[in-house]
Amino acid sequence: MAASSSSASAASANISHSYNVTGSIPNGTIVSLDPQRSGYVDLANNTNDTRLLGVVLPSSQSLLAVDPTSSKTQVATNGTVDTLVSTLNGNIEVGDQISTSPFSGVGIKASPGTEIVGIAQTAFTNSSVQATAEQVKDKAGKIQSIKVGYIRLTIAIGAKNAAIGSDSQANFLQKLVKSLTGRSISTVRILLGLTVALISIIFLATLIYASIYGSVISIGRNPLAQNAVFRTLASVMTMVFLTATIACVTIYYLLR
Repeated sequence: MAASSSSASAASANISHSYNVTGSIPNGTIVSLDPQRSGYVDLANNTNDTRLLGVVLPSSQSLLAVDPTSSKTQVATNGTVDTLVSTLNGNIEVGDQISTSPFSGVGIKASPGTEIVGIAQTAFTNSSVQATAEQVKDKAGKIQSIKVGYIRLTIAIGAKNAAIGSDSQANFLQKLVKSLTGRSISTVRILLGLTVALISIIFLATLIYASIYGSVISIGRNPLAQNAVFRTLASVMTMVFLTATIACVTIYYLLR
């Protein structure tokens, strides 16, 4: 391992590892692991995004570069790096999730259900100063012209939840729950939580009403039985408490 002396200027706490490549892979491109050859990477697109690894960068921009040799390519797997993107799926705003595209090595604004590379820290549009028209080859080998440029990207490999999507795609329930919990939750889980809550409320209300009503009737008919009635009522209230606790825990795990 070797720590770069110029890491202070990068100020991004990047951690990178050395990998073999076939041919030349430019800095800033997104790569995936090669399933056929250990220690090799390929340019990433939406056919190999399940093996996403990170973004190619110069070893001089790494806080920690593992096995930095001139014969290998450094791939950042952690930190914030300059990443090649396109507006193919719309303008990129700060905070947008970035995924792979049909064009190898180039990122785009993520759609629901796609594997994400990371989070955009800078914006990019067709009118951005650094936006340029490039001839690129898609996964089918067809060459197309697209606008590309670089953004600062915080690497965060993972799947974007198809059921949630962006805030603009969220329904009323998702927005309400997010305002309360601070996190996005799928509609199915919200509905399950509401169902559990509704069933629990109906059950507990019925149980409490029946217990109190029965206790009043029993004491009215036989005042001497009030101690036994109160013991039974206390047992019922304990059951009510346990049921409410179980319901709350269930709802918590559904909405966490």
